[in-house]
Amino acid sequence: MSVRVRLPNPLAALDDRVLLSRFAEQHDQPAFEQLVKRHGRLVFGVCRRVVRDAHLAEDAFQAVFLVLARNPRGATEATSVGGWLFGVARRVGLAARRHEQRREKRELKARQQGADALPSPTTDFDDLLRVLDEELGALPDEVRAALVACFLEERTHDEAARELGWSLSTLRRRVDRGKELLRSRLARRGVTLALGLLTGAIASPARAAVPALAPSPASAALAAEAFKRGIGAKLSAAVTVIALAVGGIAFGLANEPTDAPLPITASAAQPKPVFDVAPAPRAIVVKPWVTVSGRVVFPKDQAIPDVKVITTGIKDAEVWKPFAPLMSEDVLVHAENRGIANAMVWLRPDSDDKKDDFPAESIHPDLANPKPQEHPVLAVRGQFLPRVLAARAGDRVTFDNRLPVPTNVLYTAFQLDNGEGREFNVLVGKGMSHTAKPLPAMRSPDTYTSSIYPWMKGYVWAFDHPYFAVTDANGKFSIANAPAGKWRLVVWHEAVGYLGGAPGKLGAKVTIPESRDGKLELDPLPFKSDDWPAP
Repeated sequence: MSVRVRLPNPLAALDDRVLLSRFAEQHDQPAFEQLVKRHGRLVFGVCRRVVRDAHLAEDAFQAVFLVLARNPRGATEATSVGGWLFGVARRVGLAARRHEQRREKRELKARQQGADALPSPTTDFDDLLRVLDEELGALPDEVRAALVACFLEERTHDEAARELGWSLSTLRRRVDRGKELLRSRLARRGVTLALGLLTGAIASPARAAVPALAPSPASAALAAEAFKRGIGAKLSAAVTVIALAVGGIAFGLANEPTDAPLPITASAAQPKPVFDVAPAPRAIVVKPWVTVSGRVVFPKDQAIPDVKVITTGIKDAEVWKPFAPLMSEDVLVHAENRGIANAMVWLRPDSDDKKDDFPAESIHPDLANPKPQEHPVLAVRGQFLPRVLAARAGDRVTFDNRLPVPTNVLYTAFQLDNGEGREFNVLVGKGMSHTAKPLPAMRSPDTYTSSIYPWMKGYVWAFDHPYFAVTDANGKFSIANAPAGKWRLVVWHEAVGYLGGAPGKLGAKVTIPESRDGKLELDPLPFKSDDWPAP
């Protein structure tokens, strides 16, 4: 007998690297929002301890997540995302503190013209917390990651071990080593604390209320300064825009920073300005390259299906208890807006010949000759993530096993090239990976699955152009720098195939007009009952 339950937020069960992968590969905005929710207290606690001014600390908080949006790969490659965010928060907070100190010096000089006034001193406990942060930042990555997870983010040892991909004994060993290193470092600075007080002091600032995301010119400038001083990414001389919306907020990075004072006000009565990424144009400019966005939705006359929970045929059942319930993620529909996740959307020529290639001359010059990329597919929490992967021809896929047990990857190619197949069936051990051959342009998706754990499954499409996207948890997609003109828009989902049935393989006609703002928002694209049979 099958059992179905409705899970309100499946993203909450995913680990940090999977959420980052979804954001980086699929522009999955809810995944980024989940990361902010998960690590917001940690980040704000660090910023609040470094910067005394509450409003400036909030700007630093916003800046940290601007940095994460700009450089998700840096967090993915770190020992832990929480540890990486701790380091960024320290760096951004120190940048904000430098601006705060300049302001304090100016104010002190002005006050001293009439009286001998000094800035309000900080308490001994505030100083202690700043010292703790400094010494945490100097610890080796692995022990810092353990302390950050267990104390600043207050996870249980079991939760921290799963998130970091370590055994429980390894986590405990690194926590103990980290506490001893921290205690000895503090002792050299004349700070001596009992163990209970030490861990309580580390954890206490992480419980502060977290501000809502609301980027300002100050936060954008702080993020840009963090890039300049140590994140390792270069900012262009022009405005760099982060195409990210979280709760209706658009993030952007300002022009490359200078040493000029930040536009910061400390008055609580004065509202923070809304960040505008560019000045108003002096003349109307029509853009031939357009960002096409929209939403793919479930049939309005059908009940939204529940997520299917797997209850039978589970091999190694004890292994999966921490990840229960195991789900079949073939159909994920948003309960409120009916958006369908993991639908593939792409442009093709306005032609009835399904073999027509995308005209090379219509591809944006910056996207015409990309460097081949490697796309991670993670075996984690009992699933392959992403479930649906989109790539350019020539890219590779790397299967990375983050499960506590080995699994196999059975890769099936829909089409073979010149008789040379890309198919394989390999066993990937715990902590191991396997990289597939370069992908050709496809007319149907390749599949990857586990024969050992058959509910783990996914699909990969590769295109000879850059105009494709995978819908996020809200059913939304965005295709950037698309050429104006007449095209076809194709929508595919693993459960039912093409939007519009077999004729939908050629796509629906769409005209992309040149526009002043370079944006085209399409009406919702609904599957119909004929496309999507009732369960």
